[in-house]
Amino acid sequence: MSRKNKREAESEENSGKRSKRKNSEKVSKSSFSKFCAFWGITLAALLFAVNALLKFLDDVFGIHPDNLGTAMSAIDFISKIALLVAVGIPAYSYVYNKKLAWKIVFVAAVAFYACFCIYRLF
Repeated sequence: MSRKNKREAESEENSGKRSKRKNSEKVSKSSFSKFCAFWGITLAALLFAVNALLKFLDDVFGIHPDNLGTAMSAIDFISKIALLVAVGIPAYSYVYNKKLAWKIVFVAAVAFYACFCIYRLF
């Protein structure tokens, strides 16, 4: 009986090690996505706030140096790119194991988003 109990205990330990290894792999991929999403949304929110402050200064106090419009456009562009990175990485991990059509839709969506961000810059 002791051999049977010993084998069962060893198999339980091995399965526990395997599940910990799989969980750590999932956590690392998930952690990177969460990291990108957190910092992307934080950076975008900060840049949107700066853009709103510059617009407020321009509207209320009439502070409008020649390049204030360019600065606001650049800040808006950077915040949109930060959101693209924050959403794009988890979206790519979603379509990574899907069929080719899903990947084409993903690339097309990213390309359209980037084109319209650049279009709005000018």
